[in-house]
Amino acid sequence: MPKYSIVVIDDNQADADSLVKYLKEIDDVGHIEVFYDGVAGAKYLLKNKADILFLDIEMPHISGLELYSLLPEKQKPALVLVSIHTEFALDGFKLAAVDYLLKPAKYADVTNSFLRCLKVMNVSVNIYKAYEPEYYLFEVKDGYSKIVHFKNIIYITSAENYVDIVTREETITARMTMNNVEAIMPKSYFVRIHRGFIVNFRFALAVKRYTLILSEGPQTKLPISKGRKINISGFDKLE
Repeated sequence: MPKYSIVVIDDNQADADSLVKYLKEIDDVGHIEVFYDGVAGAKYLLKNKADILFLDIEMPHISGLELYSLLPEKQKPALVLVSIHTEFALDGFKLAAVDYLLKPAKYADVTNSFLRCLKVMNVSVNIYKAYEPEYYLFEVKDGYSKIVHFKNIIYITSAENYVDIVTREETITARMTMNNVEAIMPKSYFVRIHRGFIVNFRFALAVKRYTLILSEGPQTKLPISKGRKINISGFDKLE
């Protein structure tokens, strides 16, 4: 497999060095350039092509969003935005950011961002060990973004051009399709049981023919499509 070049730009040296430390643990990461100044990072990217860019948003002199917008299309790497705040997420998605990391980033989150970038670059990631993220930043229907921890989601159901994410505390309507949601959910405990339902199997009590019984939630009995019953094999809830 080829090695992929990475650029890290963050005016906080500790945050930048932490990202570099984690990236060096990934086998297929090649050359890494790190800049603690946005202007210097921009000058480098205007002259050199990188595969993936981990970019802080709030920096003096030039913001990460401004920096990425300045780059010609052919010079734009796959983009991972990094911030301590969530309010810039929508701006990031408008720039076609592949991922949005919240500081302090964890090794598993950095690895997942790297793998998502490879997917965008049409690189097969089947040989990689799967690291499952703990949360996702969903774009909510009302125009803001919200961090949702996967462990708190009971199930997701389709709602026309949106999805309803049913958690233990609330129901959130997000701007996504069911296929998009299915692609990001941890595969070890989320299962698509129906065209309109993706379920956290940690809340499953039993499967009775074509019905899944849940321990909690607004709906505790969900339908299982005949063609998708194979999806739940191995989860030890069958009767």
